[in-house]
Amino acid sequence: MLEFILNLSFWQGLFLTMLSIGFLGIIVILVVKKYVAGHLKKQHEKIGRLLFRVTAGLIALLVSLSYANERVAQGKIINALEEEASLLVNTAFVLKLYDNPQSDLIRKKIIEYVDLTIKDDWKTVDSNPFFSDATDRLMEAYVLTANLSTVNSHQEMLKNKALNNFDRIVQLMQVRIYSQTILVPNLIYILFLGLLFMWIFYTVYPIDLISLVFISLYNLFIGTLIYFVLAFSNPLAGPLKINAHSFEVIQSKGIEKIVN
Repeated sequence: MLEFILNLSFWQGLFLTMLSIGFLGIIVILVVKKYVAGHLKKQHEKIGRLLFRVTAGLIALLVSLSYANERVAQGKIINALEEEASLLVNTAFVLKLYDNPQSDLIRKKIIEYVDLTIKDDWKTVDSNPFFSDATDRLMEAYVLTANLSTVNSHQEMLKNKALNNFDRIVQLMQVRIYSQTILVPNLIYILFLGLLFMWIFYTVYPIDLISLVFISLYNLFIGTLIYFVLAFSNPLAGPLKINAHSFEVIQSKGIEKIVN
């Protein structure tokens, strides 16, 4: 239901999330205050103040934990990309030592895989993950490596090393494929419910312009964190999606020179 936010630009999505929560909070507080103001007694105010503090604290705790968890998940993909790029360079060097026309062709396939991965901007990963141009190049390189002929134990060792690298690269590629679907963490819906309860409990306080400004600032802050939680939980989509930085690095450092 909230997936459309990731189709907006960063500032559009951030402001929409913040303002939606901010305005919704004011509306809920004013409406509930209108209906309960005449029924509040001293014991209600005491209980409401306590519940408001507890709920606000729980919301802050849940948001911080969710933010940390999603950052760890995002870091997993970044680490996978870095390891994959490192293995690609290592494989190119191994095949360079093999030194025959077929190994040269495999290294060219690796270069093409790097270029295509950088250029597809994860769009191919999302639309057709197992049959993209980049995946085809990787599979072609894998098959060519498996069919390499060996004439001595040294070449056999190099071939096995390259195949092991390709096996690991394919495993790392699955990390991106498994992370392609845009999902809204269930915790976000729990946070919305918690915010609703917090706004209701807040109505035991006297409501004036300054108090509404204060609670609105809190709501805007929570809205900001919720947007980042949503963005980080979808590391391959939205304006904060991960780019192929590690691939760009090995490209800029001249991985294609290993082919020559």
